[in-house]
Amino acid sequence: PDVRELAKMAQIGLTDQEAADWQPKINSIIDWFGQLQQVDVSGVQPAVHASDEAAAAKRADVPMLNAAHAQLIGMAPGYVAGYVKVPKISTGADAEAASAAAVAAA
Repeated sequence: PDVRELAKMAQIGLTDQEAADWQPKINSIIDWFGQLQQVDVSGVQPAVHASDEAAAAKRADVPMLNAAHAQLIGMAPGYVAGYVKVPKISTGADAEAASAAAVAAA
């Protein structure tokens, strides 16, 4: 993947030097995942947790409000009808403009 395109999608400004530094790191991570996909896992039971004790200690899935709910909602860019509203993430020319604006604002 192209580091500059990833940065645009994440709305992160990168210098030429940062892009050059990060490209081999990103490529090595992708290569590592490729190696993982080649591992033969036939006959291996899927694991949800590293140990059976952790699986037994799971709490019930009961909805509850976080103690800091109001504080978290106050930090959100927008909140409408119970949902956090965030800016659209886009690609292309409008993403370049948004990325430039984000860098200028920082």
